Amino acid sequence: MLSRTIVIRLMGMLGLGLLLTLASRPSPAPKLAAALTGSDTVMSVPNVSAAVYLPLVLRNVNVDVVTPPDGIASWSAPIAVSPWDGSIWVVNPDAGSVSVVAADTFLKEAEIVIGQEPWALAISPDGHSIYVIDRAAGALVVIAAASHQVRARVLLGPEPIAIALSPTGAKAYVTISSMSEVVVIDTHRLEVVAHIPVDVRPYAIAVTDDGDGDDADERIYITYLQSFLRPGGVEATDDGRQGRVTVLNAATNAIHTTMTLSPDKHGFPSSLSGIALIDDRAWVPHVRAAPDLPNTLTRIVFAAVAVLDLNQAVEDFPARLLLNDQSIFGSPVNNPVAAIPARDGQTLYVVLAGSDLIEVIDVAEHDQPRLIKFLPTGKNPRGLALSADGKRGYVMNYLSRSITVLDLERLELITEVVVAAETLDPEVLRGKIFFNTAANPRLSQGSWISCASCHLDDGTDDVTWMFPDGARQTPALWNAAQTLPWHWSAALDESQDVESTIQLIQHGLGLATGIDPPLLGAPQAGRAADLDALAAFLERGIRAPAAPSPKGDITYGRSLFQSTGCASCHGGPAWTISATAGPAGTLDPDGNGMVDAVLRNVGTLNPRDVRGATGFDPPSLLNVGLTAPYLHDGSLPTLEALLASGHPDPHSHGNGLDDEERAALNAFLRSIGSDTPPIDTH
Repeated sequence: MLSRTIVIRLMGMLGLGLLLTLASRPSPAPKLAAALTGSDTVMSVPNVSAAVYLPLVLRNVNVDVVTPPDGIASWSAPIAVSPWDGSIWVVNPDAGSVSVVAADTFLKEAEIVIGQEPWALAISPDGHSIYVIDRAAGALVVIAAASHQVRARVLLGPEPIAIALSPTGAKAYVTISSMSEVVVIDTHRLEVVAHIPVDVRPYAIAVTDDGDGDDADERIYITYLQSFLRPGGVEATDDGRQGRVTVLNAATNAIHTTMTLSPDKHGFPSSLSGIALIDDRAWVPHVRAAPDLPNTLTRIVFAAVAVLDLNQAVEDFPARLLLNDQSIFGSPVNNPVAAIPARDGQTLYVVLAGSDLIEVIDVAEHDQPRLIKFLPTGKNPRGLALSADGKRGYVMNYLSRSITVLDLERLELITEVVVAAETLDPEVLRGKIFFNTAANPRLSQGSWISCASCHLDDGTDDVTWMFPDGARQTPALWNAAQTLPWHWSAALDESQDVESTIQLIQHGLGLATGIDPPLLGAPQAGRAADLDALAAFLERGIRAPAAPSPKGDITYGRSLFQSTGCASCHGGPAWTISATAGPAGTLDPDGNGMVDAVLRNVGTLNPRDVRGATGFDPPSLLNVGLTAPYLHDGSLPTLEALLASGHPDPHSHGNGLDDEERAALNAFLRSIGSDTPPIDTH
């Protein structure tokens, strides 16, 4: 790290001025601990020559910290190391708090309650301010590092996800998922100064640092949770889609260029959940989806890391890391969510959320990666931060509520530090762990696939999969308990029926013992406590995202929703008529494997469908703006395309809308969230 000069100006009661300058010194410097007493500030200031701490009492203190850029890019993460004292800051999403751990003792110094769901954080270059994203509250929360106190909140918009800072720390860049935009925040005034429209569901973010002290010549890189249809691509095919990284110009707050991530024999890049930069390269961890038949274990999803050439603004395709290529990396792994380079760019640390591991890879030869070692973590690791000297790594373990401390020289575990108390119901927590892990043979064969592989962050990957029934779009799991029966053919009448997915898709041994009843057959509830725990998480443990307030006449759109008959399929509190009209095991009297009572034939059957001649189960419209593409087969890419198509049958629903009406209905659909008053279907 670079040295710092700290100038403290003191104004005494007699009007005498005193200038105290602490000489530049290598950081991490001793911590300036401040505690306020009335109008006084009591500080412990290190004596430079003797390293003795001298207590001073100051009045009306101004602290100006000059922090030159360090040439290290900033990227989004749930954990970070302070450049000032090396302390480790980490978010606790389910506890609504942020914890700070001392780097020398590994003791938790404080836990600061900041709101609802802290999801990511960044630390100012001077170490004084901690910027925390409260995802559920739609806010940026600023913590004073010295006092551990919340000093400001800035409303950003629904579902902010990730944050990264400009080199000087003067600007913060935040992805806003529900609004499909990046907001720019002036960190001095704590004001949003720009809204930059980007593609649907922006996620991770990184900002370059060329070391010249000028923020305006930097670039900002944005990834997306969903993939995008290729020109000429076909849904439900292995090469039909591609990944995307948007590059923003810091000077103009506009899109500079777009980089695409290509499909290969393992499928197309999806769920681009992280990005990190060093020099002229970037690493983007993701899942490669191969949705076409056959749905075999070793091809349906594939863990990978894309490599970007930042100078040429293209993917370095030969350098991509195919993590499930066992000839190179040995054991298959699940859900890479972060890929952090060492300071010299020669080593990459990949965080494997579904495998509870850090994979250490030698990337010195760009097209000849070499596995070095797997390091253990706690449950569901989501991020990694390196110490200033690169000798230690700190892992955020989401579902262990802990930090794993790693010795990166010896490549071994040092300790694990619990950073937050458990807040979830024990059954829901157990189910959440089952949902997110592949490191359990009962849930996945060979640690290959987990529930979260297709439902990262409990939502949807927006992939259209080809199953034996036909092409089927991944449904979101928000408010899932209210939308039973599940699947487009209404084939699951209770939450415990996901046991079939565990065994048939994930190739796990299963959470229940004995002979499984047929779907829609005898009830599964009560067969096994672990299966009931997974069901409890699906029913009670998933928060629906906040919906945006889009431009347009939402009130008029709501009236059109009613008058054109949309509510006949999508009304009620769950925004779907899909409901179980009786107890599990009684809803399929004709034994055809479908709950016929909820199926609606709206003319969307396509030649690839095996099931669907009698209709499909209407999906919930909750947060429908985040679930493109649309219809059971993903055949309509946007809501605009859906409304322009005349779906459903315009003659039976009076749905011949003009442009103004379609715009209003579109705005209303995008605004549907968990707090939107439902429309009665009676």
